[in-house]
Amino acid sequence: MTLSRRHFLATSAAGTAVMGLGFGLPSSFAATPGASDMPDWHLGYTSAPAAGFEPSSMRLVYGKVPAGLEGTLYRNGPAHFLYGSDDYASHWFDGDGMVQRIAIADGKAVHSGRFVETVKHRIEQAEQKFSAPGFGTAGDLSFPVTGPDDVNAANTSVTVIDGELYALWEAGSAIAMDAKTLETKGPKAWRGDLAGMPFLAHPKREPDGTVWNLAINGPMVGVYQIGAGGGLNSFGLLDIGKAAYIHDWAMTERHLIIMVQPWINEALRPPVVDGFEWRPEEGFKFLIVDKDDFSNRRWAQGPARAFYHTGAAWEESDGTIRLDAALYKEPVLGVGGGVDEIRGVWKGTDESFTSNLTQIVIPPSGDARLIETGLDGDFPQVDPRRHGLPRRLTALVTGQSASHPGMTAVSVHDWSNGKTESFEFGEGRMVEEFLFVAKPGSEAEEDSWLIGPVLNLKTGTTDICVFDAGHVSDGPVCIWRGDRSWPLGFHGTWS
Repeated sequence: MTLSRRHFLATSAAGTAVMGLGFGLPSSFAATPGASDMPDWHLGYTSAPAAGFEPSSMRLVYGKVPAGLEGTLYRNGPAHFLYGSDDYASHWFDGDGMVQRIAIADGKAVHSGRFVETVKHRIEQAEQKFSAPGFGTAGDLSFPVTGPDDVNAANTSVTVIDGELYALWEAGSAIAMDAKTLETKGPKAWRGDLAGMPFLAHPKREPDGTVWNLAINGPMVGVYQIGAGGGLNSFGLLDIGKAAYIHDWAMTERHLIIMVQPWINEALRPPVVDGFEWRPEEGFKFLIVDKDDFSNRRWAQGPARAFYHTGAAWEESDGTIRLDAALYKEPVLGVGGGVDEIRGVWKGTDESFTSNLTQIVIPPSGDARLIETGLDGDFPQVDPRRHGLPRRLTALVTGQSASHPGMTAVSVHDWSNGKTESFEFGEGRMVEEFLFVAKPGSEAEEDSWLIGPVLNLKTGTTDICVFDAGHVSDGPVCIWRGDRSWPLGFHGTWS
């Protein structure tokens, strides 16, 4: 089924409703971000230079670079939080996106970073104030909004399709960028009538290179199928009945799994977060859709949980679907939105911030059941060669800090035996998402590296760390360190 832009956007208020942007960390503050009276961890919430980061070599400060590790790590996240001395971002999700590029070749790593030059970024930089409506920002009535891309923050994730780099948000287009220079090219229209169509921050890639993704707008869900060559194969439509918060989803070889948590917004007006209502009595619903025939679908029901991120899903021979995700008892970021952290204040975490790495088991008929590991963490990642296929391993960030926002460890959980391997960096680090990178000539999941950034509070730098995925508890294989830090990001990709 095809779907027009006009039809899809008709349910939103001027096309500006924002349906979710990633995952965050658990008194006004007069100091300027980055000033000496800010806590050391505030480096993660300090605005990056407006001109970005020019390419700069990073030093190998630990270990030996493994042979065959070559490619580029891209990261995206909000990186501008303050205009003047007191105009703070109203929500972490509304900070302007900056893409970081760490190019690794011949044992060397080179970092660069640039803001995504969106309409929002250009106008607010010119006005020197936050004025665009968004997820947690009411916005200025004078801000010119003609469609979703006028308020696109391009700050959540990044992907590469057929060599083209895209910065991703939730409620607007993917923004094309030059993969080497990070120069912004502009919004991507996958078809003439799909200009401005939302493109979710978590596309899924099949082993043959086919990319699937969703477009979320209230109860309407558009489904992209993009060929390995970058062209749109099809775009279809689903109606999930409610405007639920959807940041991530899952797929198997045969099915799409749309995960409808009971965090519902029937207003969809900026600030969008204010319109959400937690309805645990409705439970957690799963819409399973045949990839080849969207009319062939069914629902499964589970106990009420909130979530931001999935690992991946697979399907057994009898039709049982298994997928893993970091589940919460209730939404944890909607109210606070990182506002205190942006101002240099941390109030600690409580039980509501505790997640549980969980395998969701959906039988061919009947209710879903949960297999909980008790492992608190988020940003689950799997071997990208195994998306939609049976697998054992999930990597995630764990170890909630007692002294600052965020996590301090990286872990790998093995679903086949229930064992978890972890490496704890300690209180002087803030650990971000780690990605699987296959070793050349390998096929097994454990024959991979894990690579990701760690904000080093002792040196004031962002370090790039590499682990052997099969031996995480042995510690990093190598660490590169530059002469600077950059703000905490959300999601990345390896190319």
